[in-house]
Amino acid sequence: MTTSSRKPKDKPRLYLAETNRALRDNISWVVDYLERHGITVMRIRHLTALLLERPPSMSWTEFKVVIRAVLQPRIGSVVLSSCRTGRVFLCSNRGNQPGVFQRLA
Repeated sequence: MTTSSRKPKDKPRLYLAETNRALRDNISWVVDYLERHGITVMRIRHLTALLLERPPSMSWTEFKVVIRAVLQPRIGSVVLSSCRTGRVFLCSNRGNQPGVFQRLA
Protein backbone atom coordinates (compact mmCIF):
# COMPACT_ATOMS: atom_id res chain seq x y z
CA MET A 1 0.00 0.00 0.00
CA THR A 2 1.41 3.36 -0.98
CA THR A 3 0.58 6.49 0.91
CA SER A 4 0.93 10.04 -0.21
CA SER A 5 3.45 12.16 1.63
CA ARG A 6 1.15 15.15 1.29
CA LYS A 7 -1.51 15.87 3.84
CA PRO A 8 -4.91 16.95 2.51
CA LYS A 9 -4.11 20.54 3.57
CA ASP A 10 -0.92 20.45 1.48
CA LYS A 11 -2.75 19.86 -1.79
CA PRO A 12 -2.63 22.80 -4.16
CA ARG A 13 -5.54 25.17 -3.80
CA LEU A 14 -6.71 25.58 -7.38
CA TYR A 15 -9.47 27.93 -8.45
CA LEU A 16 -11.08 28.64 -11.78
CA ALA A 17 -11.77 32.36 -12.12
CA GLU A 18 -14.01 33.85 -14.78
CA THR A 19 -13.70 37.63 -14.86
CA ASN A 20 -16.03 40.22 -16.30
CA ARG A 21 -14.78 43.79 -16.63
CA ALA A 22 -11.34 43.44 -15.12
CA LEU A 23 -9.27 46.59 -14.64
CA ARG A 24 -7.98 48.06 -17.89
CA ASP A 25 -10.00 45.38 -19.75
CA ASN A 26 -6.66 43.63 -20.18
CA ILE A 27 -6.32 40.01 -19.07
CA SER A 28 -2.53 40.12 -19.54
CA TRP A 29 -2.32 42.93 -16.98
CA VAL A 30 -4.49 40.88 -14.60
CA VAL A 31 -2.15 37.88 -14.97
CA ASP A 32 0.89 40.05 -14.23
CA TYR A 33 -0.81 41.65 -11.21
CA LEU A 34 -1.80 38.32 -9.69
CA GLU A 35 1.66 36.83 -10.24
CA ARG A 36 3.27 39.86 -8.59
CA HIS A 37 1.12 39.11 -5.53
CA GLY A 38 2.26 35.48 -5.33
CA ILE A 39 -0.61 33.70 -7.09
CA THR A 40 0.38 31.20 -9.77
CA VAL A 41 -1.72 31.84 -12.88
CA MET A 42 -2.38 29.70 -15.93
CA ARG A 43 -4.29 31.18 -18.83
CA ILE A 44 -7.04 29.07 -20.32
CA ARG A 45 -8.13 29.19 -23.94
CA HIS A 46 -11.33 30.98 -22.96
CA LEU A 47 -10.33 34.64 -23.04
CA THR A 48 -11.41 35.76 -19.58
CA ALA A 49 -10.89 32.53 -17.62
CA LEU A 50 -7.84 31.81 -15.47
CA LEU A 51 -6.68 28.86 -13.41
CA LEU A 52 -5.28 30.21 -10.13
CA GLU A 53 -3.18 28.46 -7.51
CA ARG A 54 -3.30 30.07 -4.10
CA PRO A 55 0.00 29.65 -2.22
CA PRO A 56 -0.17 27.83 1.14
CA SER A 57 1.10 30.94 2.90
CA MET A 58 -1.80 33.09 1.64
CA SER A 59 -5.02 33.13 3.66
CA TRP A 60 -8.45 33.04 2.04
CA THR A 61 -9.03 36.65 3.13
CA GLU A 62 -5.81 37.86 1.49
CA PHE A 63 -6.67 35.91 -1.65
CA LYS A 64 -10.08 37.58 -1.88
CA VAL A 65 -8.52 41.04 -1.46
CA VAL A 66 -6.09 40.42 -4.33
CA ILE A 67 -8.84 39.04 -6.59
CA ARG A 68 -11.16 41.95 -5.75
CA ALA A 69 -8.37 44.41 -6.62
CA VAL A 70 -8.35 43.39 -10.30
CA LEU A 71 -12.03 44.24 -10.84
CA GLN A 72 -13.34 47.54 -12.12
CA PRO A 73 -14.74 49.44 -9.12
CA ARG A 74 -18.32 49.97 -10.35
CA ILE A 75 -19.05 47.16 -12.82
CA GLY A 76 -16.43 44.42 -12.44
CA SER A 77 -17.24 40.88 -11.34
CA VAL A 78 -15.68 37.44 -10.98
CA VAL A 79 -17.00 33.91 -10.56
CA LEU A 80 -14.54 31.84 -8.54
CA SER A 81 -14.85 28.06 -8.41
CA SER A 82 -12.71 25.91 -6.11
CA CYS A 83 -11.35 22.82 -7.87
CA ARG A 84 -10.77 21.13 -4.51
CA THR A 85 -14.10 21.66 -2.73
CA GLY A 86 -16.44 22.49 -5.61
CA ARG A 87 -17.63 25.68 -3.92
CA VAL A 88 -18.55 28.56 -6.20
CA PHE A 89 -18.32 32.22 -5.23
CA LEU A 90 -19.51 35.37 -6.98
CA CYS A 91 -18.06 38.81 -6.36
CA SER A 92 -19.80 41.65 -8.14
CA ASN A 93 -19.22 45.37 -7.71
CA ARG A 94 -22.80 46.08 -8.80
CA GLY A 95 -25.87 45.94 -6.64
CA ASN A 96 -26.35 46.45 -2.93
CA GLN A 97 -23.33 44.37 -1.77
CA PRO A 98 -20.43 45.46 -3.95
CA GLY A 99 -17.16 43.61 -3.46
CA VAL A 100 -18.64 40.86 -1.26
CA PHE A 101 -17.86 37.23 -2.13
CA GLN A 102 -21.19 35.40 -2.02
CA ARG A 103 -21.22 31.63 -1.96
CA LEU A 104 -23.45 30.22 -4.69
CA ALA A 105 -22.83 26.48 -4.28
